[in-house]
Amino acid sequence: MSIGAHTVSVLPPAGGSPTDISCLVDSVSINHGRSDADSPPDAQSCTVEISLDTLTTALPPVIDIGAYLFVSTKVAGMTLDRFSGQISDISQGWDDAGAATPDHAIIQVVAMGYMAMLGRRVVGDVPWPQELDGARVARIMQAAGITLNPSKSDPGTVQLIPRDVDAQTALDLVQEAATDSGGMLWYTRSGGINYADAIHRRGASYALVLDSCDILVTPTWQRNTEALINKVSIGYGVPPDGGDQLRYQTQRDDLMTKWGTWDFSTSTQLAALADAQAMGLDLVTRYGEPVWILSALPIDVKSLSDADTQALLGLEIHSLINVTGMPAAGSVPTSAALWVEGWTETLTWAGHDLELVVSGFCRTAPAPWWNDVPDTQTWDSTAPALTWDSVSCLGPPVNQGRWDDQPATLRWNQIPPATTWDNYVPTD
Repeated sequence: MSIGAHTVSVLPPAGGSPTDISCLVDSVSINHGRSDADSPPDAQSCTVEISLDTLTTALPPVIDIGAYLFVSTKVAGMTLDRFSGQISDISQGWDDAGAATPDHAIIQVVAMGYMAMLGRRVVGDVPWPQELDGARVARIMQAAGITLNPSKSDPGTVQLIPRDVDAQTALDLVQEAATDSGGMLWYTRSGGINYADAIHRRGASYALVLDSCDILVTPTWQRNTEALINKVSIGYGVPPDGGDQLRYQTQRDDLMTKWGTWDFSTSTQLAALADAQAMGLDLVTRYGEPVWILSALPIDVKSLSDADTQALLGLEIHSLINVTGMPAAGSVPTSAALWVEGWTETLTWAGHDLELVVSGFCRTAPAPWWNDVPDTQTWDSTAPALTWDSVSCLGPPVNQGRWDDQPATLRWNQIPPATTWDNYVPTD
């Protein structure tokens, strides 16, 4: 059974030419990215369902453990990658034809993205120096046999303490470094592995605008206490011999009074107090109050234009989309800027089902810079006590090309009320 515009091919581990097995495939299921905005991405996975007439058809020998599996689809002449990885599991059974002898083999092939191998690569035989988080991740990946492309992976934003590790998996080490730094190890649709640092999502523009009519069901918003944080303790620096790390502690008394106390305590590899302070302030600001969360968007792929379908299937983790025209219900938004965190999809001969995993813009967007503020906003319309240090989100960024050199401690009420962002003159 052909799966139409979708193509599934297999390449032997030793190389050579790929074999197209699309005509044997009944369906393909793909999981890509992460299920929420707070966890590291799982390794990409793909399950291929095959059925064979055992009297006339044999499974191609190229389908074997360790072979490379590739999935793509074509829309209006454009080929878009959906999966790239290695076969890890093969299972086979039979479809009973009533009382007759079974005559259809049912085969399931499972492949995993290349990031899965990091969980089996043990590294760490020499001490590591203090370095930026991007350099630390690149070092671990290099030890695991993977060289990150510096044009696609970020350099990092914080210094990590020296470390002497002994025989630990590369995946655990990378995820620890990324979590402590506010970064993420992620992968593309074609299987490439990259590192995104804490400001990777700064300056993003919309990759796709969807109307609520493009969504199969009415979106479900949730608001709960699951991620609340209003009191933090962050360990940082190299601990003295036999001692504990220094700790930075902060709390939001107003939010503790309003919602109760929600503690968060962690030890990190951060080298500097300033970086621990930045992490602590960001946590109590970003997670201090419950917010409306929209996490899943099942897309009506059939209804999209070719251009929008190409844009949809061209999305990657970190892509920013805008969903408009949602029904008004209480205090939930009717439009939303959303980050793509991953997706699940099923490809068959008759169609393509896709559900995006998304998170709200403010959940993971870096704190704004002066450049990000709309020029129509006035100083007088903003809370007088607010500083850049306490701002977590001002909506989707619009780069105005101004004011990169302004200090974070500048307060809104230090500026004349009639001044707008557009006519403000920066000070030295």
